[in-house]
Amino acid sequence: MTEQRRTGRGERHLLGRRTFLRGATVAAAAAAVGVPRPITAGAASAAEPVLHLTYDEANGSTEFLDAVGQKTFGAHVVNNPAERVPGVRGNAFRTDGFSTWATGEFTAPITSQMTVQTWIALESYPSGTEKPYEELTSSSIIHQRTETAGFDLGVNTYGEWWFTATIDGQVRTLTAPWLFPLYEWVHIAAVVDGEAGELRLQMDSSEGTQEARLEIPAGATLDLAAGAPLVIGKAAEDETMDIFLVNALDAAYDDTKIYAVARDKATLAVEYTAAIAGAGTADEALQVTGLRFADDVLRPRFHAMPPANWTNEPHGLVEHGGNFHLFYQRTPNGPFKSQMHWGHMSSADLVTWTNHADALHPELNDREAKLGAVAGEGLTGQGSKGIWSGDVVSVDGTAYAFFTTVNYGGPFDPGVTRATSSDPDLATWTKDPAGLFDRTGVNDMRDPYLFQDRDTWHMIVGAAVDSGGGLAHYTASSVDGQWTRVQAPFSTVEFGSMDIGSVIWEMPVFEMLGTHDGTDVYILVANPIGGTVSKLTEPYTRGVYWTGTWDGKQFTPFQATPKPLDVIHGHLSPAVAPGPEGKLVGIGIVDERSSSQMQLDLGWAHTYSLPREWRLLADGKTLGQRALPQLQTLRGTKQSVTDVVVNGDNRLDAKGSQVEILAQVDPASTGTRYGISIAASPDNQEITRIYYDNGDLVIDKTRSSSGFDNEEAVLLRAPYDEAAFGKPVRFHVFVDHSVIDVFVNDAAAFSNRIYPTRKDGDTALSTGILLYSDGGETVFSSVDVWQLRAPGRQRVRGERSRRPSS
Repeated sequence: MTEQRRTGRGERHLLGRRTFLRGATVAAAAAAVGVPRPITAGAASAAEPVLHLTYDEANGSTEFLDAVGQKTFGAHVVNNPAERVPGVRGNAFRTDGFSTWATGEFTAPITSQMTVQTWIALESYPSGTEKPYEELTSSSIIHQRTETAGFDLGVNTYGEWWFTATIDGQVRTLTAPWLFPLYEWVHIAAVVDGEAGELRLQMDSSEGTQEARLEIPAGATLDLAAGAPLVIGKAAEDETMDIFLVNALDAAYDDTKIYAVARDKATLAVEYTAAIAGAGTADEALQVTGLRFADDVLRPRFHAMPPANWTNEPHGLVEHGGNFHLFYQRTPNGPFKSQMHWGHMSSADLVTWTNHADALHPELNDREAKLGAVAGEGLTGQGSKGIWSGDVVSVDGTAYAFFTTVNYGGPFDPGVTRATSSDPDLATWTKDPAGLFDRTGVNDMRDPYLFQDRDTWHMIVGAAVDSGGGLAHYTASSVDGQWTRVQAPFSTVEFGSMDIGSVIWEMPVFEMLGTHDGTDVYILVANPIGGTVSKLTEPYTRGVYWTGTWDGKQFTPFQATPKPLDVIHGHLSPAVAPGPEGKLVGIGIVDERSSSQMQLDLGWAHTYSLPREWRLLADGKTLGQRALPQLQTLRGTKQSVTDVVVNGDNRLDAKGSQVEILAQVDPASTGTRYGISIAASPDNQEITRIYYDNGDLVIDKTRSSSGFDNEEAVLLRAPYDEAAFGKPVRFHVFVDHSVIDVFVNDAAAFSNRIYPTRKDGDTALSTGILLYSDGGETVFSSVDVWQLRAPGRQRVRGERSRRPSS
């Protein structure tokens, strides 16, 4: 289906799966911008509103008082509370994008004139279910409508927005010729002026006053949707994906008003200027308040993760402007996967993270043509179906983001394209107008990764080849230059011999790991998926790696069979870059083992691993991983015991759901099985065991959770390479509510998800820590337990208003 949408006079087109009759073209409306029209209803500026919602109630209140009619509006609340955040004046109402909105009864003596106005700050455009342009189901900023009457201020997933009103029985739609801005308080007004014969849209923002007009018959009247509710923050027509509502709005609202007169352009502009001078910032308004997850005993506190909603792989870890920046896959509108954005956070030490506005979001290819304006050469590769994973490099003060662009067919579906930023904080990005290359030469591709070798830049991209998963390889003389595909395979060993039965490799990484016997040793990481690879059965979806040598053109692995990145699966797709001390650091995703219903109930999905420091072990072939030393800055109070002889379970006095445990074992005094147990309830009805068992590393999650839909409540066992890692004598474990990171001998590692849900009120009960030994006594020479603080994070720092780049 073509993405072209024609916009001739009187032509029917789809908005929100409903058919509207356009009374004029967008081009005609745009041409009328700024043309004054007389106000024939008297002194509109002096009129009083017939509805006024201030949203000044307390945080969490589910009621909103109409200051005019003294009627109570209600907040629809299922998953998240009715949050209040700093507004333009007083408080503002924060909608979460999928489960909160406001609704109430509205009646007024409106006939030929009306003005609907509100302050709003959008964090993102509504998601939808990723459909071609002509099939989009949109969202609404505010509406009161039925099939045959009412009005609607609508917006779609690309930031196009419009005002629809039923005039004398005919639906009229005025589409704004500019996109709705993100991360900025703006004041919008939709005006019906039947006496002057026009509809008007006005936005006052940092760009000044923008206006669009559409002629209607003089003397026309508005058909109100009598008896229909007034709804703020959700579409008139729901679109769902599985159990998720996917077309609500992620925004903050303040001072919503309706007038029974047509307010004029100058009056509205003066109101904006007067209020914006003392307004709070959109950065503050778009925060997730502490109320949202206050009683959530599963949400991690000291792991890097978005403020809310859905995430997937972190990527593009890079040092730029004196800070580390991490980008990540994100749906900002809810705990579901749709219309991928690039989220963005930064840190000085890879421990304390600051959340930022999204760096990249899907945009419409050849938008000018679709809006009816004169199309130039058009835009391609803008990720109309999502901006997927990639990599970022910083060169001479400029950062280059390379990402996977996915569209609805046509060029660069999928493909790779690029964006650049010279901001020290990487707040604004400019996309290339066209993609760099598409999947020509391979069956499918995704997730570019860059490295420089002498005067040549190399890019590897995860690919599907005829034999299964593999890589595509490209080179360029400069990072901003022309990329050429290398015909020779990236590896001297055939991909078919290296693969584990997948369809495609994702998120590749290639870095120099260390030197052994005078030879530089490189590591290639891939994440095979599809085919026989599965999330819950062997071969597992997980990160794997090869070590070997690099001659400047090809990688020669030491062995064809890959090694697992983690001893036990559960962590994958790490973003990798030199860390604070120049040593390689990896941060991956630790994905959920919970149902869609639980993710909907919680309001978030997935988290990241703790930062791991990578190194080459003494055998010259094996990756060693340990917790980043900077994590020690999170340590609070400490409890210690020494020389504890354990045979069975030994419960420590120390406990907690946000702790670091360092247990040292006497290598000469161990049982057959030994380790530690965490997240244990007082009666051990909930408990997770981590232990070594005669050559295997084990995590027993069969009782990790009671009363939770855990899809992997099983015992997981995997071979432990004792020749490379040494006999397990040092267990370094981090517990952060539902995510754990385990390091053995500062060499072997795994991360996993557990879901201890038992609590007394808001207090978690499954916080016990036990030492464990079976098949003989084990001597724990020392055990230290630190309570860990949650680092200051999740605040947006100094963002600029985000205007769409295309």
